[in-house]
Parts: sequence; C-alpha cells; structure tokens
Amino acid sequence: MQVTVTGRHFEVRPALRSYLDVRLERLLRYIGKIESAHVMLSAQKHQHRAEIVLRAGGKEFASKDVSDDMYAAVDRVVDKIEKQLRRFKDRRTTTRKSGVKAAPNGDAKLGTLRVLRADTVGNGTLHHDLLEALDYPLIDLTVEEAITQLQKSGEPFVVFLHQASADLHVVYVRPDGNFGVLNLHATA
Repeated sequence: MQVTVTGRHFEVRPALRSYLDVRLERLLRYIGKIESAHVMLSAQKHQHRAEIVLRAGGKEFASKDVSDDMYAAVDRVVDKIEKQLRRFKDRRTTTRKSGVKAAPNGDAKLGTLRVLRADTVGNGTLHHDLLEALDYPLIDLTVEEAITQLQKSGEPFVVFLHQASADLHVVYVRPDGNFGVLNLHATA
C-alpha cells in the first residue's frame, strides 16, 4: 500500500506517521489490496483536520474530520473509512454468496440477519451492540437444492422459501454431520 502523508501548517512527526500506518493497516481486513492512500493533515489554531482519500478495489473512498487533537481526528476519519469499507465488503459478499439479483420491480423477498455482541444480550433490546446486519435473500428452493447451496457456500445455514408450500425453511448441518430442516410456519 502506498501511503502519502501531507501536512499543511502542521509538521507530521514520525510517531504520528507510524500511528497512521498502524491504523491504515487495519483496513486491509476489509479489502484485499489498497492501491493508495493519501492523508492530508492540517492545523489552524486549535482545530486539527484529517482527510483521507483511499483507492481500493477500483473504488475511491474519502472522508474528513475535525477535532481538537490530531490523533482524535485521525481516529475518527479512519473509523469513517472503515465503516465505508465494511459496507462495501458486505454488499460485495452478500451479492456474490447469494448469486441472486434483486427483481427489477423490487419484489425480491429479503430477510435481515443481525449479529449481536454476546455480552450485551440480556440487558434489554435498546442496549444490544449490533456487530453486523445483512440482508438475506429468500429464494424459492427445494430442500435438496438448499442442501446443495449449503454445501457450496460453507455457511452454517441457508434460509429459503420452499417451492411447493412457500413456507420459510432453514437448512443447517447438525454436529453429527446430518442435515437439519427447520420448517417455520405460523398458525393463526
């Protein structure tokens, strides 16, 4: 990764430069290769500004932030870029794994998969830390097709609409290696 750091009315010291490198290296977990990163740091009186333009995966991600402290400004701007990269990765992997494109008229059926931080569960729903939220496409499959998709994807489960009944089903691999099929149907 090529990192260019520019200081305007601000001297970029080696400690800040190494801090920037460490923070930017963390971004590699969201995208395989970052082509370049241009970091602009400036100071004016008691206001420190950090701006990052990152090129990765054929896209450009940019963010800026202002704070009383340069390290705080760097932290916040890197957090913003990290959020953009996380969304980009989630969109890419969700589309690739599902292999399903949304219907042109927007009639695609979606479920939402939420991942909650374990130590915040039990404190009331307002206190849950949401680690991840992904749209999960609900497609019409037979049980056999769902098992085949489960084996190909490597995911722990597949949620689908049964072709014959349109009921919601979940297929998963049991600890003994067999497949479990959960039929979720509501009764009035």
